Amino acid sequence: MDIAGKTIILIWLFSVLGLQGHGQESPESNDYQYALIEAVKQKNLGNIQEAVKLYRLVVQAKPDCDVAYYELGTIYLVTGQLDLAEEFMGKAYSLDPGNKWYTLGYLNALGAGEDYADAAKLLKEKIRAVPDEVEWEYQLANVRFSQGKAKRAIKLLEKIEKERGFSEKITLLKASIYESQDKYELAREEIEKVMNLFPEAVQFRIAAAELSMKEGDEDRAAEYYHDILEIDSTNIFALTNLTDYYRKQENYQKSFQYLTSSFRNELIDVKRKMAILSYYLSEERFINEYPEELETLFNVLLEMHPEVSEIKLMAADFHLERRDYEAAFYQLQDFLDTGEGSYPVYMQAIFLANAAGLNDDLIRMTDKAMAQYPDSADIRFFRGIGMYEEQRYEEVVTNFEQFSFQELSRKEYMMQSKMLYAEALYRTGDYQRSDAVFEALIEEDPENFMVLNNFSYYLAERGEMLEKAEKWSRRVITNQPDNFTYLDTYAWVLFKMEEYENAEKYILEALRKGGENDPEVNEHAGDIMKALKSYEMAESYYDKAIILGGQRTVLEEKIEGLKNAGDK
Repeated sequence: MDIAGKTIILIWLFSVLGLQGHGQESPESNDYQYALIEAVKQKNLGNIQEAVKLYRLVVQAKPDCDVAYYELGTIYLVTGQLDLAEEFMGKAYSLDPGNKWYTLGYLNALGAGEDYADAAKLLKEKIRAVPDEVEWEYQLANVRFSQGKAKRAIKLLEKIEKERGFSEKITLLKASIYESQDKYELAREEIEKVMNLFPEAVQFRIAAAELSMKEGDEDRAAEYYHDILEIDSTNIFALTNLTDYYRKQENYQKSFQYLTSSFRNELIDVKRKMAILSYYLSEERFINEYPEELETLFNVLLEMHPEVSEIKLMAADFHLERRDYEAAFYQLQDFLDTGEGSYPVYMQAIFLANAAGLNDDLIRMTDKAMAQYPDSADIRFFRGIGMYEEQRYEEVVTNFEQFSFQELSRKEYMMQSKMLYAEALYRTGDYQRSDAVFEALIEEDPENFMVLNNFSYYLAERGEMLEKAEKWSRRVITNQPDNFTYLDTYAWVLFKMEEYENAEKYILEALRKGGENDPEVNEHAGDIMKALKSYEMAESYYDKAIILGGQRTVLEEKIEGLKNAGDK
């Protein structure tokens, strides 16, 4: 509004207040009431400054307008302007001392300013003037309490009770006074009087329980809280305090029971719930001894607050501590689905999918991560692992072709990715490139026993470069003499070189070192025994290989071949 508009409003206000431009007062009228109405409106709208201006104009126009003084006193009291509150409330009271609300307002202003002596003086006058009004005796007791005169306050309250009978207000004030003096048992006895009168009102039971806690009687407090839950099964105070009560008693199962119920209460802030969970997760014994209870808490929290993505991260950490990599992965996957993912979180999810053997999920997660971080060599590496485990060998080859292995963050990643590449090439029948990668790996790391073993075995299967295969395989078993898989490979290389007696020696060693339960080792033992013309032994190994889950058709054909050898 422009200045002219403001001027018009001011002229109107002076008009309705009966004020004239030259300062003369107009004849008596009720026009000021319109300003009062506008002041109330502005106050209700929250325009406090505008309301104050209007009320002051009212008292300027009509100095005996008690309601305007009262309203101004109320505003000043609420806004903490205590001297003004006392001044205007006092003016309203002096204009109409019989008005109960003015009296109470003035008393509140005096109390807020700690002017207890004047408050007590006023109340004594009221008691003498209106002896049947118990409110003034109650207020005087309250003032005595505020003055630190607890005994006088209690004496006055007991006098009221004796003369007037039971009063909830009187009893609760007595309880407050006793509590302020650390007389918790007496305070609780007063609360119980009200509690017995209003058995369904849980607030009194809560007060009694808190007083019992201050007494140091936690068992009694727990009884109150149990009673509260019978009235209100979702009461937040009862649930949280019983949780603490049983936790202190180290009855964690019951504590978790009440904690779970409290987690379903929407009145408890989700951050507080998360802080409570963090406390339990910080102690390894809780994770180890109460995993099901903690998992239930997480499930409730996720159900009640699905929008809080941080809970999913906490749940993932919990499952990771439990070495439940699958559950941890799915929590991280849910978190990433919110679109809040970062590179470290993606990599954590990828590690978990790999550790849990979730190969389809691993491929999907790495594909999703590569869309965000296309230059990450580590993501491509784990993508290759997932594809290899799913026997998607051609895709593994494509994944690692034109790939800079040197960009991987760890040396073991580089070696493993090259090995995956070599293995995939071999399984797609590209032996020439596969052999080249294997030989490069051996040259780079002559002590990589897995590479040496696998390449030696593949060469034995093909019957090629057997001298190199024997040398490499012998190097492996020299360094790893108790690994039945490596012993089996060396025996198989010797078998292909037609050194059957030596092959028998190492295949028997492989069987002794754990290979007796492996179908392939037993099949190889049968082949070697057949070459040595020990047909019965060969058949027994073939039979055992079938029992252990070997390829039945192939093994049965070999058994049939033994019969044709005619040496049974």
